[in-house]
Amino acid sequence: MLLTDHFVEPDFDLGKGVTCLMLTRKFLDERSQISSNLVSSITGKPVQFMKQVHGVNIKTVNSYTDEPFEETDGIFTKSSYFSLGVQTADCMPLALSAVDGSEIALLHVGWKGLCDGIIESFLTKYVTNNKQYNAWIGPCIAISNYEVGKDVYDKFCRADPISETNFKIQKKGKWKLDLRLEAARRLKLGNIKVSSSRDCTFENDALYYSYRNNQSKERMITLIWRNNEK
Repeated sequence: MLLTDHFVEPDFDLGKGVTCLMLTRKFLDERSQISSNLVSSITGKPVQFMKQVHGVNIKTVNSYTDEPFEETDGIFTKSSYFSLGVQTADCMPLALSAVDGSEIALLHVGWKGLCDGIIESFLTKYVTNNKQYNAWIGPCIAISNYEVGKDVYDKFCRADPISETNFKIQKKGKWKLDLRLEAARRLKLGNIKVSSSRDCTFENDALYYSYRNNQSKERMITLIWRNNEK
C-alpha cells in the first residue's frame, strides 16, 4: 500500500491503465467543503456515487448521472468517461479491475453485505469467460477492534459454515470478526488475486474516520477510474 497524508493507493497495478485511491480524513478535513467538482478534479472525470444501504445490489453503469444510485452498494462499468466512488469509514471499500483494464467495479462491503453475498453476486454476474480480476481491500476496521455479537456470528455460520474460521471468540456471546480475511477468502473462490491494506480505521484517527471509534458521520472517499479509452 502506498500512503501519504492525503491519499492511500494500492502498491500494485490493479489493472492496465486503472487508477485507484482513497482520500484520507486529513485531505477531506483540510477542505472546508467537499464538492463533486473537487472530487472530479482529482480523477479528471465526473464521479458516480451510490446511496449505500449495506445491501448487495450492484449496478452496471454505462453512462454517468448526476444523482447517486438509490439503494446500491456496488457499481460496475466498462466506460472510461467517468470514475466510480464509494464512501466508507469502518466498512471495506473493495476495488476490482480486470487485469487488462477493460472493466472496473467498486463495492461498499460491511458485515451485512458480506454475509448476504455481495461478493458472490459480483462473481456470478461479472467474473465470466475466464476474465482475470484483481482486487484491493482498502483501509477498514481491523479484527482487533471489531467485536460482534452472537447474532452476527450465527448469521455468518448459517450462511456459510467456513466463515467461522475468520471469527475469534472473546467471551460468552462475543467474537472478533476479521472482515478483510473473510472478504479475501470469498474473492479467492472466484480466482481473484487479492491485496489488502493493513491500516485500521479505528486506530488511526489522524488519517481515517471511524464510526466505531467516535460515531463519526464523515466518510473517506475511494475512487477508481480507467485511463485507457478502449
